[in-house]
Amino acid sequence: MSVRIPSPALIIASVALLLSLTGGAMAGALITGKQIKDNSVASADITNNSVGSVDVKTESLTSTDIKNGTLRKVDFAAGQLPAGAPGPAGAAGAAGAAGAPGISGLQIVEASSANNSGSMKQIDVSCPAGKQVIGGGAHAWNAGSDVALDESFPANATTWRATAYEVNATGINWYLVAHAICATVTA
Repeated sequence: MSVRIPSPALIIASVALLLSLTGGAMAGALITGKQIKDNSVASADITNNSVGSVDVKTESLTSTDIKNGTLRKVDFAAGQLPAGAPGPAGAAGAAGAAGAPGISGLQIVEASSANNSGSMKQIDVSCPAGKQVIGGGAHAWNAGSDVALDESFPANATTWRATAYEVNATGINWYLVAHAICATVTA
C-alpha cells in the first residue's frame, strides 16, 4: 500500500482553516491585561454582558461611568434616596370603640359642724341630686394640736363623712369642715 502525499494546495487550505478556527482563542490565551495599553479598549471591543462585578476594581467607577437611568432602587443603600412626594389621604377608618365613662358638672360641696368645745365632731356632706362623690376631704379649724382628724372617707356613693376628736381636752371652740367633690358620672 502506498502513502499518498497531499498536494501543496490541500496543505495550505488545511493550515488556513486551522488558524481561522483557533485564531481568537489563541489571541485570548496569549494576550494578558498587562499587554493592553490603558484606555485603548473601547465599548465596541467588549461583548455585551461579558464584564462582571469581579472584573471591576472596588470604588473604581464614578458617576460619569454609569449611564443615566440604569440604576434601580435596589442598587442604593437604605436612606440614600430622597422620599417621594406624599400620596393622597386615605379613606376614613372605622369608628372606634366607645370611650370610658366621663364626668361633667364638677362641684365642691362643704358642710361645717357646730363651733364649740365639744370633744368629738362628725359631719356628713352630700352631693346634689344626680351627682356622685368622686373625692373629698376635711380639716379642723381653730383647734391647734389639741384636735386630730380621725376619719375622712366616702360614706356612700353620694356622701362624704369626716370625724375629729380632741386629743387633749381643751376649752377652745373649734369646728370641723368636710368637703365633697361631686360630679355627674356617665355610664
